[in-house]
Amino acid sequence: MYEFNGITTWSLQALAIDFAIIIALFVSLKFIKGWVSNLHANDEITERDNFAFGISFAAGLVALAIVLSGVSSGAFAVSLQQEALQMVGYGVMAIALIKLGHFFQDKVALRKVSLHDEIVKGNATAALIDFGHVVSVAIVIRSALFWVATEGWHGLPIVIAAFVIGSIAMLLVSQYRVQLFKRTNRSGDCLQQAVIDGNLAVGIRYAGFLVGSALALTAASGIAPYAADNIGASLGYWALSAALSIVAFILLHLLTIKIILAGCDISDEVNRQKNVGVAAISAAVSFAIGSTMATLLGA
Repeated sequence: MYEFNGITTWSLQALAIDFAIIIALFVSLKFIKGWVSNLHANDEITERDNFAFGISFAAGLVALAIVLSGVSSGAFAVSLQQEALQMVGYGVMAIALIKLGHFFQDKVALRKVSLHDEIVKGNATAALIDFGHVVSVAIVIRSALFWVATEGWHGLPIVIAAFVIGSIAMLLVSQYRVQLFKRTNRSGDCLQQAVIDGNLAVGIRYAGFLVGSALALTAASGIAPYAADNIGASLGYWALSAALSIVAFILLHLLTIKIILAGCDISDEVNRQKNVGVAAISAAVSFAIGSTMATLLGA
């Protein structure tokens, strides 16, 4: 068999199959998005020029790409047929878990506002928060895929269990942001009202914090030991590591943002003055800390 730098004709065939399936999954996401939203994607994007819908749709594409990067990593299956089946199976599972995690983030974390209805209206703030929800869920799924060392279908139930634990941690992060907004906002409005009012700065800061938190949770994949013969203990270590990673992220973010924006009332700038620049800096700090934790500690 011809081989160049470790790449064989067989592995090229497997790669071609994987790419074909990945592209098909990306295309299918367009129709799934329209079906779930009860809207026609092309009409929203091109006819109505609904950029909020475009942001939401783009979030789904980014999320699927993030998860598929975890699915496609590792060794190929023993046959081309099995490789195709595993890619399709895990790809469909990825879409289902993204939708499930997205649903709970929307309905539990921000239950006082319908992000879907706001996005249909063209509310960019709702779309940015939707982006944060979807992408953070995808990062959690990818972390679970990297943590579970079992190849093939045997690791699927453990991936789902790790995803549930990670999703609960992210719901707690969302609630932390909601309660923090309520406590620091001088006008007494809740975060959901800020979404309805279209406060773009709030959306940027919230989405950035969620994505950063999810990246920090990736550190759990490198901290928590995984033992295939003791799944219960492994999941316990995963839950503990995820919680510690999130707490460390919050503390590091608080310390860093206070130093970078010393003398600035960040909450007032974002919540009342709608300062997009301050919100962007806060989101960037969240991403920087989360990605650093994921790189240094993640699997």
